[in-house]
Formats: sequence, C-alpha cells, structure tokens
Amino acid sequence: MDTSTVTERADTLGRRVVPRHFRSLEDKLQIIAEARAPGASVAAVARKHGLNANLVFVWMRQQDQGVLTARTRQPRPKLLAVSVSPASATDEPRFDTVPRPSTEHLEVTLPDGTCVRAFGAVPTERLERILRLLRR
Repeated sequence: MDTSTVTERADTLGRRVVPRHFRSLEDKLQIIAEARAPGASVAAVARKHGLNANLVFVWMRQQDQGVLTARTRQPRPKLLAVSVSPASATDEPRFDTVPRPSTEHLEVTLPDGTCVRAFGAVPTERLERILRLLRR
C-alpha cells in the first residue's frame, strides 16, 4: 500500500481539506519506539498511526541528532513598577553626584624608551612591583 497518497484527505486538485494534525512529543517518541522495536516495519507503524513513513524516518533522525526534545519556555523577565511624575520648575539636575574622572597621572619613562603611565590613585606597592618587573 502506498502511504504517500491518501485520497480522502485531499480534494480533486490534491489540496489538503482537513487541518494538519500536530503530534505531541510523547506521541512522536511512542511512535518512534514502536518503529525501532525488533522486527517492526516503519511503514506498518506509520500506516497504523495514519502517517507517512518518511515522516517517521524524519522523527527518528531528529531523535538521533538530539533535536527531538521538549521545548521549554524561558522565564519571563521580572518587571519593576515605575511611576513617572512631571518635573517641577524648581527641580534642576544635580551633577555633583556623578564621580568625575581623575586628571592626576604619573608617567615614568625608562632609558630603553618603555613608558609607564598610571592614572588616578595607584598604590605605591603596585608601582614598585611594576618597576621591578620592568628592570628585569
């Protein structure tokens, strides 16, 4: 019996007249287990479930590749409640809370042309260690 031609599910032009049947993961795994049983015929199992044998082979290949697994949804991100109020004329932006980058820096140039620059507050011990490493 040819399982690729099913006449009662198509009109005279070969178009599908019934909605597609989507199988759950459990159904697919159960059909695959039946088809892989010793002595089982994939075509016979497909006919038993009203499927095309090629579809069962596709599911088997997907299982072998690890693609046929349960899909899990990602958890929704947690949202925070926010309220917006109109700004009054007396509210001015405050810039003093933003730390300003330090303009202080130390620059050491060694006789071989190596230059070491340190910006901001750098502990003395760390500078000494860097200079000892560079002298080697």
